[in-house]
Amino acid sequence: MTWGPGGNLPPMLAVASLLAGRGHEVTVLASGETRGAASDLGLAVVGYDRTPDPDVSVPFEDQAEPMMATAAGEEVALDARDAIRDLRPALVVVDCMLPAALAAARALHTPACSLVHFAYGLARTQMERSGNAWTTDLRTLAATCRALGVSPPRDGRDAWESYDLVLVSAPRWFDLDACFPAHVAHAGPLGVSVPPGASAERRRVLLSLSTTRMRGQERLVERACEAAASLNREALLTLGPAVPREAVRIPDGVEVVAAADHDALMPDAAAVVGHGGLGTVLRALAHGAPQLILPLGRDQAFNGSRVEGLGAGIALPGGASPADIRGALEALVAEPRYAEAAAAAARRIRADDPDRSAAEALEGTLPLSAERP
Repeated sequence: MTWGPGGNLPPMLAVASLLAGRGHEVTVLASGETRGAASDLGLAVVGYDRTPDPDVSVPFEDQAEPMMATAAGEEVALDARDAIRDLRPALVVVDCMLPAALAAARALHTPACSLVHFAYGLARTQMERSGNAWTTDLRTLAATCRALGVSPPRDGRDAWESYDLVLVSAPRWFDLDACFPAHVAHAGPLGVSVPPGASAERRRVLLSLSTTRMRGQERLVERACEAAASLNREALLTLGPAVPREAVRIPDGVEVVAAADHDALMPDAAAVVGHGGLGTVLRALAHGAPQLILPLGRDQAFNGSRVEGLGAGIALPGGASPADIRGALEALVAEPRYAEAAAAAARRIRADDPDRSAAEALEGTLPLSAERP
């Protein structure tokens, strides 16, 4: 069950493809913003009848309250309930930021997995300290639960963990240690394709600065590209859907593409420049590529600090100047310690075998009466 695009979507689709590849019948409940990506993978898709599509033209921070209310609201719950009744699945896997869909699964006594696309230890620690929720409208969710005939969550942590499985698309060693309960399973980056053998000569600077709208995004793209263009090294910007090409000034020396397969580009990246979204961060680590992280908000500063702690990159403020960005890039490509630490992280991810770990956790959640393909 998906709704929002951006960092929410790739792990969801990776799980869908993984389960389909293991012989399970998979259907995706998709919004207008996620339907195309699911259909392109050859997955069966059903749509929402009541729930409006997310507004991707506005940064999440500028519409957080209405978006969280929708995600916790009765429309999502009723659409999810209808899909479960029609399809009668053995298991539902739900975007962790769709608590109303998870509540619908609970109301119909259907095993459910909440798929978390960020370092869950960060959220769990903050909920324990504050007693508040994390990106969850508890008041709306409580009303939705009552409408479904199920008990509302006791607190924010209960809202996140009252399901059969909480699957985190980050390695345990990357996350904060938060005394996780047994049904919280860390897998790692899902659906990453790393070519066997030694990487090609790393010559490119790859710039990727978010697939969703964020404050300050256009100017960061321009400053990062200005710095990369001054290096006399091949530079490629994957612009993504969030920023129109005409909204940014890109200097000569930086190639721009709307989208590209990062698994095909990262093996020969001398440095990856990003905003610190977990998907790109972990994909770059899986490919052993050093990173420069320029956070714009959300959990990105945390991710940058973890990469720095591993020695696999440098984190600067999102407002860093082109000169500072250039200096960091020069250090990343000139000092072997960054590439060595990134390669060590790649070996750890490979040893974790995230896809296998995720599949085993998901299949272990299936009821005993469900037939395994």
